[in-house]
Amino acid sequence: MNISRYLLLTLSCMIIISPLTAQGTKKIMNVAIFIHDGVEVLDFTGPGEVFSKAKDSTENLFNVYTVAAGKKEILSNNFLRIIPNYSIEDCPNPDIIILPGGDTRIPLADSNVIAWIINSKKRDPIIMSVCTGAFLLAKAGLLDGKKATTHYCCQEGLAEKYPKITVVRGIRFVDNGDILTTEGISAGIDGSLHLVSRLYGIEIARNTAKYMMYNWREEVFETR
Repeated sequence: MNISRYLLLTLSCMIIISPLTAQGTKKIMNVAIFIHDGVEVLDFTGPGEVFSKAKDSTENLFNVYTVAAGKKEILSNNFLRIIPNYSIEDCPNPDIIILPGGDTRIPLADSNVIAWIINSKKRDPIIMSVCTGAFLLAKAGLLDGKKATTHYCCQEGLAEKYPKITVVRGIRFVDNGDILTTEGISAGIDGSLHLVSRLYGIEIARNTAKYMMYNWREEVFETR
C-alpha cells in the first residue's frame, strides 16, 4: 500500500470513529420548567438552580429552560415578571419536566396545558411536581395508582379530589421512578438533588448542594 493511500484510509477511519467517540460523552438532558401566572418563585427557581449548577467537573449536565402556555409575560408572586423561553407549542423535547405550584387554577383550567403534559409523557420524560403542581399531574391521570405528596395545605384536597392516588403526608418527596412529587419550595430542591443523584451519582448532587450552600436532607423521601 503506498503512503498516500494509507493516509487516505487513516483519515477516513478518523472521520468514522470521531462521531462514535462523541457519542460516548454524557448526554446533556433538557429540563423544561413549566411556569404560569401565579407560579411560586422558589418552586421553579429552586429546581432551576439545582439543574443549572449540576456539573461533572466543568461540564454542564442539563440544559434548563422555561416553558409556558404561551409567549406572553407571566407574573410570579405578584411582583416578578418573567418572559418564558418557549411556549408549549415550540419548546424542545424535554427529558425532565418540572411542574411548580403556586396558584395552579389557571393551568388546571387550560386543556392545552394538560394535553401537553399527557403528550409529553408519551416520550417518556421524568416529571417532577413541586407543591400544588401535583394537581396538574393528577388531572393528567399520571398519579393514578401511585403514592404522591403536595404542600401540607392541600394534601387533604388532593386525596379527596383524586381518590385513586395514595397521598403521603410528612414526607418531603415521593419517587415513583418516572414521576416524582415534592411537598413544596425547599422540598422541590431536595427532590431535584435526589434526581441529580439518581442520574449522575451522589457526589455530583452533593457538590451541587455544597455550591448552593444548601443543607440537603438526603434521606427524607419515600420510594414507590
